[in-house]
Amino acid sequence: MVQRKSILFFVAMWLCLLLAACGSEESKGEKTAGKAESKEESKTESKTEAKKMDHQADEQENAEDMKVALTIEEITAEEGGKYAGNRYNEPVVNRNLDAKSFQDKDSFQVYNYLLSILNEGPTYKEFVRFFEEFNPTIETALTETPEGAKVGQSATEGGQKNIAILLDASGSMAAKVGSKTKMETAKAAIQTFLSSMPEGINVSLRVYGHKGSNNDSDKKLSCDSTELIYDLKPYNEANFKGSLNTFKPTGWTPIAKAINETKKDFEKMGGSGENIIYVVSDGIETCDGDPVKAAKELHDSNIKAVVNIIGFDVDNKGQKQLLAVAEAGGGSFKTVNTAEQFNNIWEKERVRLYNEWSRWSAENYNQVAGESSDKLNELYKQKSDFTNLFYEEQNRLSKAVYYLRNHEQISSETSDEVRSLIKQRREILEDYSKEDVRGLIEQLEDESKRVKKEIEEKGKEKKKQYNNS
Repeated sequence: MVQRKSILFFVAMWLCLLLAACGSEESKGEKTAGKAESKEESKTESKTEAKKMDHQADEQENAEDMKVALTIEEITAEEGGKYAGNRYNEPVVNRNLDAKSFQDKDSFQVYNYLLSILNEGPTYKEFVRFFEEFNPTIETALTETPEGAKVGQSATEGGQKNIAILLDASGSMAAKVGSKTKMETAKAAIQTFLSSMPEGINVSLRVYGHKGSNNDSDKKLSCDSTELIYDLKPYNEANFKGSLNTFKPTGWTPIAKAINETKKDFEKMGGSGENIIYVVSDGIETCDGDPVKAAKELHDSNIKAVVNIIGFDVDNKGQKQLLAVAEAGGGSFKTVNTAEQFNNIWEKERVRLYNEWSRWSAENYNQVAGESSDKLNELYKQKSDFTNLFYEEQNRLSKAVYYLRNHEQISSETSDEVRSLIKQRREILEDYSKEDVRGLIEQLEDESKRVKKEIEEKGKEKKKQYNNS
C-alpha cells in the first residue's frame, strides 16, 4: 500500500515538473516573439527618422552652400523662397525653424537658410526686367506742321516749303482798278504776302505773256513767253522786289504753259517738300492751251503741287475756267475786284497760318504731356512696389532672426551678424532703386521737357511771325 502511494506521488511530481517546463517554454517563446516584434518596429521608426533627418540635413546643407548675393544681378538669379510672396505665414515659418538646428551654424549659414525660404528673387527679376525694357523717350509722333515739315527737321529731312507765284503779264493787267493798274496792285499784294512768310521758304516768280503785244501778229511770240525771273530759292525781299520791276504787262495769256514750266522748276528742286502755286490772273487762257489738264497733271504727279488761283477783276466766263483750274490742281479759287480785297486774301492766309500754328502747338504739347504723365505714373508705381517688396522681405527675415534668438537657437553675436547681412542685401536693392530707376525717371522728365519746350518755342516763333497786331 505504501509502495503504491509512493508511486502515485512520484507520478504526480513528474507531471508537475513536466507542466512547469512546458509553461516556461511557452513564456520564453512569447517573450522572444515580443522582443523580435519590438525590435522590428524600432528599426522602422529609426529608418523613418533617419530619412527625415537626412532630408533636413540636405535642405539645410543646400541653404548653407548658397553664395551671398552682392549685386542686383545675383539677387535676381536666386530661386524663390518656399514661404515668399503671398505664401508667407509667420507661424508656419516658425515651425519650420523649430525643426532645424542652428546652434552649430555660423552667421552666413543661418542667413543663407533664411533666404532659402524667404527670398523674393524671382519677383525682383520681374521688376528689373520692366525697368530694363522701359523706354524713357517720348514716342508721341508730332503731327505735321502747318508748313508741311516736322519739328526739329531740316528742309532736306522734313521737306522744304516751295511757293511759286505765276503772274499774268498780259495786256489786260495794265487796266486800272482805282488809282492803280491791276499789275501794280498785284505786285504790291504779292510783296506783302511773301514778306509775311517764314524765313527759309523757297520762292519763285514766273511771269507769262510779258513779250510782244496782245495783237494777233504777236500771239505766237507772246504765247511762248513765260520766264522765271526769280529762281526757286530762299526769299530775299530786296532781290524779289527788283525782279518785279523787270517786266510790264503787254501780251496774251498762256496759263497752261506757265503751269507746265513750273512743274519743271519743282522737278529741279527734287520735287520734295510742300509745293504750292499761286496763279494771279485777270482772265482765261488765250493761247489755246489746256490749263485744267496742266493743273491736274501737276497735282497728280509725284510733285503733288497744289494750284491756287486768284482771279483779279475776272468776268463770269473767266471765273468758271479759273475755278476749274483750281479744282483740278487741288487748290482754291478766290476772286477779287479791288486792291483791298486782293490784300485781304493774303491777310486771310496769314490768319489761317497763325491759327493753325496755335492749334498745332496746343495739340502736340498736350499729347506729349499726356504720354509723359502716363509713363511717369507707371514708373513711380513700379518703383514704389519694388521698394515695398524689399522692405517687406527685410522685415520677414528680421522676424525670423528675432525668433531664433528669442528661442536661443542662435547667439546674440550671430543674430547681429545676420541682421547686418540682411541690411546689406536691402541696401543693394535700395541703391538700384535710387540710382538706376531714378535715372529712368530723370531721363523721361528731361526728354519730356525738351520736346515740350521745342513745341512751345516753335509755336511762339511762328505765331509771332504771323501775328499782325
